[in-house]
Amino acid sequence: MRSRKRRRNEHNADMDETRIYKRPEAPSSPATRSWGKFLGMVALGVVLFLVGMGVGMYTYLKGYSRGYPPTSELPLVNASTSRMNILVIGIDGGVNGQPLKSLKTGTRSDVMLIVSVDTETKDVGVLSIPRDTRVFIPKVNGLEKAGHAHAYGGPELVVETLEDFLDIEIHRYVRIDFEGFKRVIDILGGVEIDVPPGMDYEDPEQDLYIHLKPGLQTLNGEDALKFVRFREYVDADIGRIRAQQAFLQALADKVLRISTVTKLPSMISEMLPYVVTDMSNEDIMYLASVGLGVKLDEVKWAILPGEAGYIGDVSYYLVDTEKAAQVVDEIVRGIDREKNSEVRVAVQNGCGIPGAADYVASILRSYGFNVVSVGNADNFDYDETKVLAPKANQDVQTELLKSMRVAGIESKGYTSDQIPDESDVLVIIGKDFRMPR
Repeated sequence: MRSRKRRRNEHNADMDETRIYKRPEAPSSPATRSWGKFLGMVALGVVLFLVGMGVGMYTYLKGYSRGYPPTSELPLVNASTSRMNILVIGIDGGVNGQPLKSLKTGTRSDVMLIVSVDTETKDVGVLSIPRDTRVFIPKVNGLEKAGHAHAYGGPELVVETLEDFLDIEIHRYVRIDFEGFKRVIDILGGVEIDVPPGMDYEDPEQDLYIHLKPGLQTLNGEDALKFVRFREYVDADIGRIRAQQAFLQALADKVLRISTVTKLPSMISEMLPYVVTDMSNEDIMYLASVGLGVKLDEVKWAILPGEAGYIGDVSYYLVDTEKAAQVVDEIVRGIDREKNSEVRVAVQNGCGIPGAADYVASILRSYGFNVVSVGNADNFDYDETKVLAPKANQDVQTELLKSMRVAGIESKGYTSDQIPDESDVLVIIGKDFRMPR
């Protein structure tokens, strides 16, 4: 992947964190354990997201009852993008459910997920980074497995490592543990789900024993964790995804019920010992307001493309850089090349800067848009970069504006029927455009 150094100064590296718990030192589990836990950590991440929504609503109502409104600031989102990227780090460091007061480093992360939310369209993408992914870790100044970053420098170093590796910005992080997942499910009174036949699986190396009866039933925390960790489906990934989505939908239905509001204080107090995050109360409230518009059945899921391999005698997950760049664009940046290929774009130079139209056209082509013409506008006196489209094409206009913003090109959308024939959208480059060095 592309690499970009960035220093994060927004948060104090020595900040206090909530309590967690740690299992005694033990040999690392096999690499296959990561995939077994992927579904569990996705579900746990969504639990946190949904609980965050509940916390936000609870705080919102509580605030008004005291005579003051909640904040309306947008603390998570960078002005240059509508995407909000949250890193979910999963660790399994507990013993007998007993939390310890502080542990920021020393434990490898089992699972890393980037949950990306478009705060305008409410689209959500979830990208999984396998823990054995070979990456450059800044603190150790060398190539190692991504899961080692947490052991060297806690959540902050995981953020820095993945930002550099994926060439993205991560706004906040959340570190969670399986024990918190089980506790929340139990507080909710379990989750009702239709268990498919054949959920019988044993793996002594993972201390994993799954024997669930088929049929509609309410699963407690322990059994819910087994449900999301099961992976021996007849139709492999398809069955796994269907089961995962069914569970998340059932969980969402349970969390968003009015009756759940009374359980929020207990849920929050139970979750806190197993959660480490740099999100403020304002962040959580904003996350709640955004989350209310998210449709879980439309969430896009992806694993960073690659395959297992060896460097010397060390096994790694080796990323396919070309495919990974496309997946990151779609899941994290919200750029869908297949969808964009259906959009016909005309690009015109309205600023007089040599090569401006060709440059913008090349950017749009790289994002999959069908650039049908490149030329000069009727004059070079346009002050701002405009994206013009008829009212009927506002959806594709929005996608193009989003892609230009991702590329760092400021532009504004206008409704107009005065666009070239054979095109859906017209881009006129204004004097506010700056050609990159």
